[in-house]
Amino acid sequence: MPRRMAFPTFWLLATLAAIGLTAPQIGRAQQQAPARDVVANFAAGRVEICAAKATLLIATADEPIEPGSQPPEIFGLGTGRLGILLGAVEWIEPGSGAPPDQFAQDLIKIGHDAPGAQTEAVAGNEASDIELLGIALLERIRAQAEGFHHKIDLAADEPLVELIVADYVEGYGFEAWLLRYNVTQQTLGNDYWVTRVSRPNYTQLYPPEKGQPRTLVEVNYPPEATDPSLLDRLQRDDPALQNIRSASPQLNRATTEILAGQSPKSIATDDADFLRAAMPVITRAEARLALVEITEDRDVVWVVGAPAHATAQAAAPGQKSEPDAPSLYKH
Repeated sequence: MPRRMAFPTFWLLATLAAIGLTAPQIGRAQQQAPARDVVANFAAGRVEICAAKATLLIATADEPIEPGSQPPEIFGLGTGRLGILLGAVEWIEPGSGAPPDQFAQDLIKIGHDAPGAQTEAVAGNEASDIELLGIALLERIRAQAEGFHHKIDLAADEPLVELIVADYVEGYGFEAWLLRYNVTQQTLGNDYWVTRVSRPNYTQLYPPEKGQPRTLVEVNYPPEATDPSLLDRLQRDDPALQNIRSASPQLNRATTEILAGQSPKSIATDDADFLRAAMPVITRAEARLALVEITEDRDVVWVVGAPAHATAQAAAPGQKSEPDAPSLYKH
């Protein structure tokens, strides 16, 4: 059963203070922000989530959408909790001399300071720990995006940013949430636009509703990607994936449990081997991969991708960005 969302006001105030913003400051920034040119580094690709026996596996592969695209950005949010950012993850004002604005930096700090996830019985059926992160990221996005007065180049219904939060909750089990941040724009004429960022939409990716299969869950950015998911291709007996499946009894056992909707019965090492082999097949051979595990002991184990490469720690302020980072605007 999904945990409900209920966000205490005092946590919101604490969050704003933690990231150095107050409501009056945000309001003044919205009123005074001039039109400005901003470029962004986008994190794009696939994220696969698979619950195995006593382990939650998260695999990512990049699928560049523009020059300078990054892989899905993985970082720690406190003990045994991970965040994955997709979309506009780093924002730069060319010529300003200001360091890149990297949302992961704030989330890492807030995640370490936030209260841990609790079961329904303890937390009064609330999931305020997830909403704390969601509102913190919302204010950071608003601080940037609501100063934009040019047309943003996004497809219809494409979120500007997506955040996945994965965790193990004592007494509840593994969980994964997807938070999507959409923007709307209104023209005031003369190519001057007012930009608004909506409150995030929360979707519990895992566990599913009672009675539903427990199997692979996939998130893509951009979300309109039309390629079949890994689970779809498995169900269709894709020849390339069948070759992987038949390579060993362990791989066959793992995929059998996944297809049966009983992935929590599978062995984590078998699932990890399958994901390592399958991700390049469903993306491309040269894809940048990461594979990380969260255990019931809330340990984080990296299988593929060193933490420094996968942004387990935030990049240092002022770190040089890709010179060909794509613009958010149509020119």
